[in-house]
Amino acid sequence: MKNEPVYTQLKPNIYEINNQYFYSEKVHTYLIVLDDKVLLFDIPTYSKEIKDFITSFEKPAYAIISHGSCGISDGTEWQKEIGLKVYAHKADTNHPWLRMKPDVFFTEMSEFGKNIEVIHTPGHSAGAVCILEKSSKSLFTGDTFYGNKNGEIRDFNKENPADYENPSDRIESCKKLLNYDFEDVYPFHYEIIDKGGKEKLTEYLKDK
Repeated sequence: MKNEPVYTQLKPNIYEINNQYFYSEKVHTYLIVLDDKVLLFDIPTYSKEIKDFITSFEKPAYAIISHGSCGISDGTEWQKEIGLKVYAHKADTNHPWLRMKPDVFFTEMSEFGKNIEVIHTPGHSAGAVCILEKSSKSLFTGDTFYGNKNGEIRDFNKENPADYENPSDRIESCKKLLNYDFEDVYPFHYEIIDKGGKEKLTEYLKDK
């Protein structure tokens, strides 16, 4: 949509960057405002308007890639233009769709403050991660799981897995996420789930 604003504020410290597409499909990328930095979960396409938005907080900018294919080539432009420091899980070092060079490949992540927890959720890729923003009970899931238009969990078991994907690991990662306290689900593909995300994931996993 041509008149879509650059961003939508989802919560006091959480924003969605609008008008994002991945191979012509609309997707979601997010910005979380922390005490001393801004944190992107997945990398938006480069534009002056988005640059102005990110830099308006006057804080250093960091990004975590939810899985290798979200390491788009625009990440290199962001690194150059605003000094964006990009993190990806080490298990996705050789992901076939990784189009940029992250600054840090990690296995354990602990430097984004007390309200951010990075959770390794292999399955959609070996290095897939989710992040939990604890204060708002917001879970950012990348493509680990996502909603459908009915507000339920989209059944990814009915999708054809990519060569780099392990469906059984993905189910186990979703079960692992039930150990965390979350309500809202903010994915990369498909639909956001407002409220009740943990209960809906529990229901989806009942017979799996």
